[in-house]
Amino acid sequence: MTSLIPWRLASRTILAVLLLVAAGPVAGSEGVAVGRGAFASAAPTPASDLRMALGRLLGEHAYLLMSAMRADADGAPDASALTTGLDANSQALKDAIASVYGDQAGAAFEPIWQRHIDASTAYAKAAKANDATGTRAALDELSAFSKQFAEFLTGANPKISPDSEVHAMQLHIDQLTSFLANDYEQAFATERAAYSHMFDFGDEIARAIIAQFPDRFPDGDVAFSPRTTLRLTLGRLLGEHLVLAAAAMRSGLVQGADSSAAVGSIGQNSADLAEAIGRIFGADARDAFSDVWSRHIETYLHYIDAVRSGDAAARQTALESLHRYHVTLAEFLHRAIPNVSQADIEALISHHVTALINQVDAAAAGDQERAVTVTREAYGQMFVVGDALGNGIAQEFPDRFGDVARIPATNTEPENDVAGSCSIHSSSLEAD
Repeated sequence: MTSLIPWRLASRTILAVLLLVAAGPVAGSEGVAVGRGAFASAAPTPASDLRMALGRLLGEHAYLLMSAMRADADGAPDASALTTGLDANSQALKDAIASVYGDQAGAAFEPIWQRHIDASTAYAKAAKANDATGTRAALDELSAFSKQFAEFLTGANPKISPDSEVHAMQLHIDQLTSFLANDYEQAFATERAAYSHMFDFGDEIARAIIAQFPDRFPDGDVAFSPRTTLRLTLGRLLGEHLVLAAAAMRSGLVQGADSSAAVGSIGQNSADLAEAIGRIFGADARDAFSDVWSRHIETYLHYIDAVRSGDAAARQTALESLHRYHVTLAEFLHRAIPNVSQADIEALISHHVTALINQVDAAAAGDQERAVTVTREAYGQMFVVGDALGNGIAQEFPDRFGDVARIPATNTEPENDVAGSCSIHSSSLEAD
């Protein structure tokens, strides 16, 4: 890898591709113009944007890879569509690398990254078939990837450790193993841990790049400030809500054996979101949010059941309830965050609800490509929601969610506790 050390720095605007919000209008819904720009500081924040984008892309990678592994193992109808989504995510990560280190680095990254994806899916198929030889070969390939990826990372930036990605790969395999063993609750717990862990990995990479190029990322102290951490935490939890809802949808449409565990994982995510609200606004707000938030999840699950059973009347009732929900939640959030207009919040939540409906309809119609595309767009849009709410809360409580903080030291020790790796970053969410 020594020949790649003198990568030329990209002359184009840093992170031009990386900073594109993956929240384009969902087919059949109106585009949402409300986003980061309406609430954020006018000053450029390249370091903060770097941290946010890396977390979002790596979190999506974890979700897509684990979903693709399971689909490949089961021969599920959405396996090809998930692979296509995974390829698009890999391209976005390649572009992110190239925007910092140059096109040569991006080109070097691509086949290395693809190597672990190919080995992971090979492991899934071999494990499902009880092919011990194939399983061993896939694990050997993953081990070889780990060494190659370590060389790549340290060649680009000696401050980056590959340990986090190695740990994430183990979580992917653990998740699949639990799924194949019909231990669905453990499978979803591990999936949540792997998703959360990738945000820690993104933070590690962001810290290292900021330290390597302080002139290009002068807002390093802002990137890890309470305000930015709040924005990212809300985006992470809302994004997880979306991908877990997609998992529940896929299982619910076919009455899969993992349906109950999928619904349970949404409940755990909802508890984390409510806890985040409670740490900011208090216990009463936590309980009120939990009640409002759970209603749209219950209605969404009713909608899935109605589509699966072909019950037109129940489907229409659920649709009407879902389309009223954005007003109810917007009223609640506007009361808590009055500097964010109710109309803006309604637009954001309406976009989310429409995406939930569209992904069910697409999957039920057998259009797996559209179902995955809608899910990916909706996932990105949840970070727009997190941005809007996080910036609004920061304006409401400037003393608690300021823009300046010391960049934390790089922590390369992997989390061993599944529950711990799903925890909220409470240091930025503590109530007064």
